[in-house]
Amino acid sequence: MSKRGAAAEETRRRIVDAALELHTARGIAATRWEDIAARAGVGVGTVYRHFPSLDELVPACGRVAMGLLALPAPAEAPALFDGAGDVDGRVERLVATVFALYERAGPVVRATLGEPNVHPEVARGAAEIHATLDALVDAALGPLEAGADARRVTRAMIDVATWSALREQGLGSDEAVAEVTAMLACRLRG
Repeated sequence: MSKRGAAAEETRRRIVDAALELHTARGIAATRWEDIAARAGVGVGTVYRHFPSLDELVPACGRVAMGLLALPAPAEAPALFDGAGDVDGRVERLVATVFALYERAGPVVRATLGEPNVHPEVARGAAEIHATLDALVDAALGPLEAGADARRVTRAMIDVATWSALREQGLGSDEAVAEVTAMLACRLRG
């Protein structure tokens, strides 16, 4: 790649990084092109030259965001619970797996799930996150005698908002996993 091409790619990367930071901090719809340009250290015209519209910018941000999140494919969910036979083991693995996703990219999840209607690419990302979380819950609870209510409670307890609230209250990541695991395991054991 030529020096000019490398510089253009670096500028493009800075713009995407700046946009993603602002999307997760302020919201996707609230992020202005001027703010992206200022955060990236470029002019607004440079942002428009690389990304003429949201139809180019949002997918570029989405690729980076989903790379950070690194969701397992829903079809891979059952294999994540191999060897975790009892309620405690299955629930702990579920909570640890999901909370690790949030540790990597919780702000991305909040932004994506919070504004799915802002762009079709964001809606696809939100659907992918929901499908993965649902598959993980189904795989974790599959062999247990857990009804629909238990599945809904489990899904709520592993939501990004639950994780965020626990972290904001000062629980470390291991503590958050332990507390939610204890509550869910108790609920599932009846």
